[in-house]
Amino acid sequence: MSSFTQPVPVVACGRIPAMGKSISQHLLPEYEVIHFILSYEAAEAELPHLLAGRDPQSRSPNEIGTHDYSRPPRAVIFGRGYEPKQVEELKQKFAGVTKEPVAWVRGNPADLPAGAAGPEYAQNVAADMKKVLKKWRDGGGKGEEILVY
Repeated sequence: MSSFTQPVPVVACGRIPAMGKSISQHLLPEYEVIHFILSYEAAEAELPHLLAGRDPQSRSPNEIGTHDYSRPPRAVIFGRGYEPKQVEELKQKFAGVTKEPVAWVRGNPADLPAGAAGPEYAQNVAADMKKVLKKWRDGGGKGEEILVY
């Protein structure tokens, strides 16, 4: 199992680039977003490459994430714009692609904050993501269940 002393590489999936960029920054220093995916279709095309530790050759690249594909991601994190069913489908579709277990993390759509997402929203969401990932890591980082923040 890989060491958790350096930032853990993760893939983030979201619908809003500005939010993804902000959340990516708030996940540091524990988690390094190596790639940001903007749609379900892109996730279907890019995740098998990313999970295998390869450059996904994205058709719609963005500046979010480090694009360091030297280590495969240990988690795939979805924003609340993705339906729970979509996350489950992707998890099932790519089961067994990785050498090490991967945490699949999704938001609970029922927990959306009221009103517009202010500047503290990204910080709060990143903190919630870190909590569920810390629990997974503290448990040995071996499970592949879907974690909900």
